[in-house]
Amino acid sequence: MSEEREPAIVDRTYAVAEVDGAYFVARQSGLYRLASSNGAARNVYQGWQPEGDIATLHIAMSPRFSQDGLILTGINGGVARSEDGGASWEALAMRMPAPLVTCLALSPAFASDRRALAGSYEDGMFLSDDAGKSWAAFNFGLFDHNIFCLALSPEFPVDGAVMAGTSSGVYRSINGGRLWEDLTMPVGDDAVLSLAFSPEYADDRCILAGTESQGLLRSADEGLTWERFYRCEGAINSIVCLPTVAGLAIQVDDSVLAYETGDSSWREVAAAEVHVAAKSEDGSALLLGMADGSVQRAAM
Repeated sequence: MSEEREPAIVDRTYAVAEVDGAYFVARQSGLYRLASSNGAARNVYQGWQPEGDIATLHIAMSPRFSQDGLILTGINGGVARSEDGGASWEALAMRMPAPLVTCLALSPAFASDRRALAGSYEDGMFLSDDAGKSWAAFNFGLFDHNIFCLALSPEFPVDGAVMAGTSSGVYRSINGGRLWEDLTMPVGDDAVLSLAFSPEYADDRCILAGTESQGLLRSADEGLTWERFYRCEGAINSIVCLPTVAGLAIQVDDSVLAYETGDSSWREVAAAEVHVAAKSEDGSALLLGMADGSVQRAAM
């Protein structure tokens, strides 16, 4: 009789960010720094918690990273924070029971207002006004506490607009995440896995929402009403707007499709093995976190 083996655990990639010529990759086994030149990888958590893997579900990099070295990462129990580019870390616990932080977002004016938001699985929304050193829960009006994604308006310092994708749809805040309202969606209670504000939001008021099974939705009135923009069978796990090329990309299951303004068709950028899609540091290309742990750049 052959010996039964447990199935291998996939070291899934959840988020990727580019800064100062390197990639930071949030994976099931930790947070990795990859050299963009040769792909050499180093788990920056190993010196902090060398006895075991730490699942990292999201990354937020300071826009002044070259000056302050600030990284926030979502982990089970709260947020891990580094002020030296990942050389040393501290774990910032949130209220008990400790939440699983699934997504992070920084204010466009983070350099001055120090505002950060964190969404969690089952425990709702947390806010910080001191660059992630301390956190407070703000769940008034938020009846679904399973938060999968966050998006902040490009005009956030003025309009305070935040969107949160949950297991039952989209919630909106217009006061920086302190008070929430449930938005009516045309697809019922389908989970919203990705969100993006248009780079031209000040003029077009457009927001995009990627659902689990009902395709890509678009609102042209700040989220009050929605229409289906693209119908597909898979889950839309990432939405990336590239202002430098006036383009849009979506990750559908493990493939990536691109759409350019003025063109009514979608083209395939990557056929398979993509875990997450993000924007390059300069906004000119896609970053694809691949199943083997590597990061690939893709032009629109």
